[in-house]
Amino acid sequence: MVKKYGFTTYYRSTEISDRERVLKKAWDVYFKKGMVLDGIRPFILASWRRSQQYDLNPSVIQAPICSPKVLIKKQDENKEILSLIRPFMDDLFNIVTGTDSLIAFSDKDGVVLDILADSEIAINAASVNFTIGANMSEKWAGTNSIGLAMKHGKAVQVVGAEHYSTIWHTSHCSSAPIMDPYTNEMIGVITLIGYVRSAHPHSLGLVKTAADTIVKLIERKGIIKETDVLKNFFSAVIDSISDGILIINRFDEIISLNKMASHLLKLPVMENIKWKFSDIEHLRPLSRYFEEAVNGKDVILQDEINLLHDEKYNLSFTSRRIIVEGEHLGNILILKRKKQNKEITKLRAKYTFSSLIGEDPVFKQAIKLAEKAARTDKSILIIGESGTGKELFAQSIHNESTRHSGPFIAINSAAIPKDLIASELFGYVDGAFTNAVKGGKKGKFEEASGGTIFLDEIGDMPLEVQAHLLRVLEEKEVTPVGSSFSKPIDIRIIAATNKDLFKLVEENTFRLDLYYRLNVISINIPSLNKRKRDIDLLAKHFLPGKTLSAGILKYFYKYDWPGNLREMKNIMEQIEIFCDNPIVTEDYLPDYIKWQFEDKNLGESLYQSVTNDAKKGTMISTLKNSKNVTEAANKLGISLSTLYRWVGEYQINIKDYIKRQ
Repeated sequence: MVKKYGFTTYYRSTEISDRERVLKKAWDVYFKKGMVLDGIRPFILASWRRSQQYDLNPSVIQAPICSPKVLIKKQDENKEILSLIRPFMDDLFNIVTGTDSLIAFSDKDGVVLDILADSEIAINAASVNFTIGANMSEKWAGTNSIGLAMKHGKAVQVVGAEHYSTIWHTSHCSSAPIMDPYTNEMIGVITLIGYVRSAHPHSLGLVKTAADTIVKLIERKGIIKETDVLKNFFSAVIDSISDGILIINRFDEIISLNKMASHLLKLPVMENIKWKFSDIEHLRPLSRYFEEAVNGKDVILQDEINLLHDEKYNLSFTSRRIIVEGEHLGNILILKRKKQNKEITKLRAKYTFSSLIGEDPVFKQAIKLAEKAARTDKSILIIGESGTGKELFAQSIHNESTRHSGPFIAINSAAIPKDLIASELFGYVDGAFTNAVKGGKKGKFEEASGGTIFLDEIGDMPLEVQAHLLRVLEEKEVTPVGSSFSKPIDIRIIAATNKDLFKLVEENTFRLDLYYRLNVISINIPSLNKRKRDIDLLAKHFLPGKTLSAGILKYFYKYDWPGNLREMKNIMEQIEIFCDNPIVTEDYLPDYIKWQFEDKNLGESLYQSVTNDAKKGTMISTLKNSKNVTEAANKLGISLSTLYRWVGEYQINIKDYIKRQ
């Protein structure tokens, strides 16, 4: 294993070529001494200079990522080209598979929208943010093949240290633009990436051929016939809706229905067969309602009807007429299943974003990202140490989403016995196994339909169950244990982990494809040890009515808080029980915290006292003469997080010294 410029790779060859040496030396001399050596292609040198003008750092360790909102918009705008290009990406990947290669498609702005890769290079690429959503335009990522293909409008190959950023110096990248045959405007860029010492020898020719073939197909087919687009779009839309959707014609015949309607009415989806309500015995109770709808009555109807299911439930019917050029052609019918209020209440989430306490910039940024993510329906992966409040974030996202009126079900993947987890998540039918409940039982996923399911400690989920979960994410349906029939569900999955899932992938205990399915949006929650400026605020929240002394705060700021917020809350509850005084001193600290610092001599010597006073005075003086905390940190030569930590340790109120934040 070789680590070079922050990008860990595995090479077939350990030999360093003369070309690599020349490029590396040229890069070093240019960026460290400002001199230009022979051997650098003119268009590469021009790109380096433009990248410097963009004020980009050549030593960054990760590629820039666009916001979830922008990514969702771009994926929607490029839906047709993505569906068209994927078969060509598959064919190209089949040619280079096993050579540690990665195929990517980027849109006209350089944002990566699709990736196929061998597992090792996929992991390494993701570790430097080269994943779906990465912005590889020259303006954001510096010299690279995608950015240059966009810039020059032709196929480009960038090798090793020709890249502006050091994280790509082990990479061999070839990109070709895809041009619209009708307007000659750029549609996107197809890219083949490998390691410098194991790159496919014909990579540039391969991407050029793929791009030319795609352009010819676009020209021949006009991308896709408009009628097919509308048909496929309509089918995809109605199948993604949690309500039952039916289209009936003027003759009372069902000409189209989605999976949920099929499930609610126990009616199979069959092409070229038109069902009539009056001809189906168990649907005859509904016939009169739909006769009224077909006759042109634009009304909302409600009733409780037994459709020979395992249970009775309320169905709400909504009917709207379909009128084309003044002619009534049929109706669209919406069926909603109404759960009992007591059932919904039992499964509600109680926390909202207002429940999240903290002023630390990193923590507030996590809340901001979560608020944006809540407005989408994408899967979310929450990353954080145990006790940081991952479920609080999950519940807040649910309550801010369009699913807030639906159920919220939390599951600890590590707490369910391995042999029971499949039946707990996906349910089981009567007689599925010994000691099974008579009549079977719903799984948590089915119970969560219409709402959100929160999978905590996802890294502890067994591999065989991960395969089932992947299918649920892809197909939007579950198959109970012991059953051969699937049930459609409509859920949003929020997963959480305190483990390094990339490491678990390398250890073959977590599926890479499941990771990418879950990690559409990721949110990192900082540990309490990294947001110590919030300790005083959190203490007041957990222990209202009492004041912490300077002595006890000293312990709190020095302590590492391995149990995070959960540990702090427990300590405050203990203090509330034993301390009758309005001011809490260190006498009420748990012994295990005191013992941790016994040998560290918390008491200050005269020298320490003088040193600390000087340090505090320097900080105050710097804050007074700075416009904001960032400027103050730069003047002190420290990071922003270090400044906030010192401010907390010395109990300095920043707002007293910096009036304009």
